[in-house]
Amino acid sequence: MAATTTLGFVLPSGLSPRRGGFRVSVVRCSASPLTSSTGSTASGLVEKPWSSYDARLVLEDGSIWPAKSFGAPGTRVAELVFNTSLTGYQEILTDPSYAGQFVLMTNPQIGNTGVNLDDEESEQCFLAGLVIRSLSISTSNWRCTKTLADYLTERNLMGIYDLDTRAITRRLREEGSLNGVLSTEQTKTDDELLQMSRSWDIVGIDLISDVSCKSPYEWVDKTDSEWDFNTNSRDGKPFRVIAYDFGIKHNILRRLSSYGCQITVVPSTFPASEALKMNPDGILFSNGPGDPSAVPYAVETVKELLGKVPVYGICMGHQLLGQALGGKTYKMKFGHHGGNHPVRNNRTGQVEISAQNHNYAVDPASLPGGVEVTHVNLNDGSCAGLSFPAMNVMSLQYHPEASPGPHDSDNAFREFMELMKRSKQSS
Repeated sequence: MAATTTLGFVLPSGLSPRRGGFRVSVVRCSASPLTSSTGSTASGLVEKPWSSYDARLVLEDGSIWPAKSFGAPGTRVAELVFNTSLTGYQEILTDPSYAGQFVLMTNPQIGNTGVNLDDEESEQCFLAGLVIRSLSISTSNWRCTKTLADYLTERNLMGIYDLDTRAITRRLREEGSLNGVLSTEQTKTDDELLQMSRSWDIVGIDLISDVSCKSPYEWVDKTDSEWDFNTNSRDGKPFRVIAYDFGIKHNILRRLSSYGCQITVVPSTFPASEALKMNPDGILFSNGPGDPSAVPYAVETVKELLGKVPVYGICMGHQLLGQALGGKTYKMKFGHHGGNHPVRNNRTGQVEISAQNHNYAVDPASLPGGVEVTHVNLNDGSCAGLSFPAMNVMSLQYHPEASPGPHDSDNAFREFMELMKRSKQSS
């Protein structure tokens, strides 16, 4: 039973000495004594009201970052990347494209709005852990159903905070993405964790198989009317679309559905011949995690479908299209992760602020003749979009559905509708 202690102390009644006098204040507080591992009470000890540094982030470059933990305990190894989004941490947590990665948020305070069921981009969290500067001690949002810490604990996901995320971000920008280990296990030495980080590599691992659906299913949900910001110029004629799930986000499907598509989602290993038997008007190759060169079976599927029906690639789908067209992909220094990346549309000259999440890119110099680079990332000049009119191909390296992020690129879905419409009219 907690003991109650009464503390009495004297406070001046005012700051001015002319007012004189004193008042007595009494504070009562309860303290639960600590118990030892045997269950006995440790005399005179009470539990500290603040968290202690009980976790470590150990990076392959040898740097060690003490931190405080929230969420699940344990030890996990992954690639560390930073994300520059100011909001949308729940969408980031549930984006399958982050499989195999720790995500460091550059926005200093995370958790302010709690979590809710409406903002999830998949049925589970696929990233390995969350790294933040400051964990909000309270939540303030009318849709909030639980705190971020409780959410991570339920999902068996590790989180750490109270470390210098600015210094780590600078290190990642200078050295590139680094493998690392998150651990709350005090029995493991720093050297052991360092060896773990240096003996693991994300390159060449097929991460898509673990995030893709296992069997086909129909998707019918649209963007809720209160969130739908772009409802003009839709003629209501349905298009039959097959969506290959390489780690697809829910809001990509919602945007397609809102534009009038009837969608069947299929696994990453679904045979191209079976997809064509469903007589689709178009095929979407979705976003997904990891190295496109690690999934040659997906590249072969894309090759078999090129020229048969209009196709649209997003993120991983864009990279797979690049390889299927004869181009090469490469690993970027630290990738693009965030909701504030400027992209120029080469056809219109307009600049879109985009949401991005990828560590690989298509080398435009390796592409064959006839393939047009339609979009360029203005931060580093990398390829952000492709078109091959001869085969009714279009793709974007970034996320037109945003979630989280700006909505500048939503018209890309309308362009896909126009591509399918022209194909139907010419056939």
